[in-house]
Amino acid sequence: MTAKKVPSVELKVEGREGAIIQNIQQMVYLSSHQPGSAPPVPSLVIGREDAMRDLKTRLGVDTSSQTPTPMQILTAVRGWPGVGKTTIAAALAHDPDVAHAFSDGVLWISLGTTPNLLSGLAMWGRALGTDDLLRAKTVEEATAQLTALLRNKHMLLIVDDVWESEHVMPFKVGGRECAMLITTRINSVAQSLAPTPNDIYKLPVLTDEKALELLQKLTPLVVAQYSIQSLELVHELEGLPLALQVAGRMLNVEMSYGFGVVELLTELREGSKLIEAQAPADRTDLVNETIPTVAVLLQKSTERLDDLTRDCFAYLGTFVPKPATFDLPAMGFVWQIEDPKSIVRRLVDRGLLEFIPELNRYQMHALLVMHAKSLLTED
Repeated sequence: MTAKKVPSVELKVEGREGAIIQNIQQMVYLSSHQPGSAPPVPSLVIGREDAMRDLKTRLGVDTSSQTPTPMQILTAVRGWPGVGKTTIAAALAHDPDVAHAFSDGVLWISLGTTPNLLSGLAMWGRALGTDDLLRAKTVEEATAQLTALLRNKHMLLIVDDVWESEHVMPFKVGGRECAMLITTRINSVAQSLAPTPNDIYKLPVLTDEKALELLQKLTPLVVAQYSIQSLELVHELEGLPLALQVAGRMLNVEMSYGFGVVELLTELREGSKLIEAQAPADRTDLVNETIPTVAVLLQKSTERLDDLTRDCFAYLGTFVPKPATFDLPAMGFVWQIEDPKSIVRRLVDRGLLEFIPELNRYQMHALLVMHAKSLLTED
């Protein structure tokens, strides 16, 4: 019922050998991933100690007590695309304190934009040791069977990458001693599923210190020899783990080949190289067993926008103060729209903008600015 634990390998090997290790890790992932189980332990999780502690507390995992206290708790984790929501959920799934609190294990499903709900429910049934759900004719029938199976279980149910709140409802099958964690980039989904606003956990970007530590793990020689430029890169990428991992691996490979690292640092800061690069190996499309580009991962956030909202998002890419923050009048001016509130609502809802109450302004992450610019280039 829980994922098989595979050895975690920190990516300290350079060049071709490092790429081989990544490929081996990926093959282990694909061969060991069982239906209904969490992905393997993330190979590199840095700067998430506070988040792990906070989320365990929210899930009723009291690390100071021998008596676990989960009781039908639901926590929604949201944040920027690429901030590491899936990674921290996978880390929780393998955490010893979580294993103690949920002694019957963890059930996991990643939904995405167009999930097969009946198949997903049957997958959880198989993880629980029965194929009966394969014969269920409706989602409602499968949900009822799962509810009966989980009535007396102590389990953590993780529903990852949620795009529509109604997709989660069939998986709310836990008994009194179960808890549920969902991850989503969409604000309205988190709001509709969380029992109260306090049950929404916004996963932050990494601090400068932790972001530099992550970059150093991935490419120690680059950070040692080009410390100033590395710190500038961290600032440019604003602590987003996805961007830092892609950049770090590219820099490591370039240095091992003896190519110009300073030039690549400049190109990464400008964004084009980063957008075109492959994502880390743990962001694999398990259906097609392919590793998407960063642009494809970000495209998921914009592909279902209506044409006007998508164009407005793209135009923000040309209006980039440092940091990229905007107020309503500025956005209305750029878009030539008298009242921009409805478009701003849609962009905030999709995780493409974030409201900063302290500034009374809206923020766009640097990686999303790069994505917005790439959309203009496509047009």
